[in-house]
Amino acid sequence: MAQESGSSESPKWRLDLDFPSKTPVFGCRFQPHIRMQIIDYSFEFPCHEYSFTWYQEDVCLSSNQEKIRCFVHHDELATIQCTVCASQSRLGKISYYCSISCYKAAWDKHKVHHHFAAPNPDPQAVNIIKSFGPYGSYPDLPYYQYDGSQPDVMVEEDGKTWIQVGSSEYYVPTENDIGFCLRLKFEVIDSSTRTQLCPARIKVTDPVIYPLPHPPRCTMWNSCSGDLKEQSSNDVTFRVLSYNILADYLATSGSNRHSYCLDWALSWEYRQQNLLYEIIPYDADILCLQEVQNDHFENFLKPELAKYGYSAIYKKKKIEMFTCKSQQTTDGCATFYRSQRFKEIATYELEFNNSARPFVDSLDGKQKSEAYRLLKGNVALVVILEMVENEGSSDGNRPRICVSNTHLHANGKDPDIKLLQVVTLIHALEKIAQLKIPLLICADLNSLPQSDPYAFISKGKVEILPSKETDQSGILQTLKLSHSLNLVSAYATFFHSDGVEDHQREKLDPETKEALFTYFTPSFFGTIDYIFYTAASLRLDSVLELLDKEGFLPSAKWSSDHIALMASFSLEASAYNWSSEPLPESLGQHPTFAQQ
Repeated sequence: MAQESGSSESPKWRLDLDFPSKTPVFGCRFQPHIRMQIIDYSFEFPCHEYSFTWYQEDVCLSSNQEKIRCFVHHDELATIQCTVCASQSRLGKISYYCSISCYKAAWDKHKVHHHFAAPNPDPQAVNIIKSFGPYGSYPDLPYYQYDGSQPDVMVEEDGKTWIQVGSSEYYVPTENDIGFCLRLKFEVIDSSTRTQLCPARIKVTDPVIYPLPHPPRCTMWNSCSGDLKEQSSNDVTFRVLSYNILADYLATSGSNRHSYCLDWALSWEYRQQNLLYEIIPYDADILCLQEVQNDHFENFLKPELAKYGYSAIYKKKKIEMFTCKSQQTTDGCATFYRSQRFKEIATYELEFNNSARPFVDSLDGKQKSEAYRLLKGNVALVVILEMVENEGSSDGNRPRICVSNTHLHANGKDPDIKLLQVVTLIHALEKIAQLKIPLLICADLNSLPQSDPYAFISKGKVEILPSKETDQSGILQTLKLSHSLNLVSAYATFFHSDGVEDHQREKLDPETKEALFTYFTPSFFGTIDYIFYTAASLRLDSVLELLDKEGFLPSAKWSSDHIALMASFSLEASAYNWSSEPLPESLGQHPTFAQQ
């Protein structure tokens, strides 16, 4: 006996079954969330296994004309059919539309299917079409060459017919599923007796949808004037991407802070594919990602990006959080680099907790209790990369680059903590800079361009007046709040270029020279993400264009509440002259303290 429910409960145990969203998306893995909870711990649950059976709603188009829905607007009945599809008799479900205007609007995408449905499709044409499909692929041809034979398994229930389409723990909807509901039959089976331990559970989805096309973002190339120097054909260039991808446990925390985003577009199953589809075409040589959930790094990002030639390094935060699924998780910083261009020379991990620990331990009583707020779990990942052999070598020295990837504390009421973390990072990087290695900092500073953390990086110093508002615990008064690294922001530098077009200049703040926004939600609009670099050793060639203020993030188009930033650089001559002295074994965990 089947049970249409999200949970099953006995006095001794409870089983919860839920979907990531009610709406599956073509090409995106759709996997149920399952949680078994023992209520009576004296009860020994038998050894068991799960059984999954996936079905697709079957609608006979020839005999159910009154049930045929528009392929685009699933809530509308179809009124017209594409004559080309009708003549080929292979594209039934996707050939119906609710109106002439709907058909015309869908034509550019619809006509692609004609190539797949042709009796003898041109393989070259099909490959070209596939390269422009979602995530670089369309379903293979067998569906369109379906010979009309009956499927092996069909189920009739509640007046509907369901065709079995899968039996794994997840299902990836195909184009054949678009516009139709899916049905999951879930069973818990006793491994010994092969009997059900509870009634079968049935869950039905909304109709499968096609993902929205991803709007392209183009790289803006600068003119050879202003502060930007002319690029030579012999220059070694590379691209660096910085992107806070929004950890799933924060996107679905239950706080409703992203309630404006459709539930299917907020699910990780959709976002992971959409993020990958966005990131790969950027063709960056180095990727610095923030808010990378630890399990998603291991299970998805690391293996998927490896297929495109990226090696990976990861550092997770020191504080774990409970998800809405009652699981512990955390996020961190992940740095990827193309192994054909770079090799890893050294990696350093900074835990900002440690930078504040000596100060906190030096206090007593109430002061110490209050100072514990300085101990946040934020981290930085610092990697020194070297160009591979035969690229960039001049006199035997292959160029090296130091790439720092960090995500600072987020709470706007803690400016002292953010500045402490930035000071710790910059003082650590000074040890690398002494070896004349170019520096890159990809950062979600959680700080505006007018803030002290931004000023400290870009101006080399800040002056903090003792006050409870700016330095609640007094730790900043003990620090050296200056450096000499000559760091500049990529987007602020590009603002001064003659190569910026008027419509792009409108997306830059004329006062700060930074993007108008890198984060856009109902509660906050502004720029908090940056790419900094050492101007003496790296030359900025271009930056990725900025988004228009179209709507809140994340959305079905853009799968993070941040936008990606990218810059292309050329190496200055000084980049080849790094010191032969050995790299430091450690960057230390503490900032430089002021001279007393």
